[in-house]
Amino acid sequence: PGILLIAIASGISYTAYRLFLDKQRGIFERFHTMPISRSTLLWGHVLTSLVSNAISVLVIILVALIMGFRSPAGILSWLAVAGILALFTLALTWVAAIAGLSAKTVDGASAFSYPIIFLPFISSAFVPTESMPSVVRAFAENQPVTSIVEAIRALLSGQPVGNDIWIALAWC
Repeated sequence: PGILLIAIASGISYTAYRLFLDKQRGIFERFHTMPISRSTLLWGHVLTSLVSNAISVLVIILVALIMGFRSPAGILSWLAVAGILALFTLALTWVAAIAGLSAKTVDGASAFSYPIIFLPFISSAFVPTESMPSVVRAFAENQPVTSIVEAIRALLSGQPVGNDIWIALAWC
């Protein structure tokens, strides 16, 4: 789950970059002169981000399956995982849109994603939170990535999800 979230965070930084370039090149002004909704260009970027991130996630899952990953999860659990990842992608893509439209430089447009990429490393994605120092543990247990990782991990391992899925959906 941590690798999937890192891949999504990396993918949405490209959305901010593309939006920044479109704003700098005057694409928005050109589209505003056409008889289309003002949000069409933004939705185009959001849907492109969802599709490209879905492809990335599928490639990661295929590689994991080739490497020997097996899950006892049923189709509903896999659909729930896909839904959580899609909501996570959608939420972060809109944050990327804000960053891309308000940035002053190309670096500023994509720099917002660095903390998001870093969050899985301070979560339960790679190390159990019980083994962390108390300050790091407190942060790790109360940040959104831990809930999302735990929900996905439980769904894929066929375990009861508990409240993690509701917390993950609330963060998304």
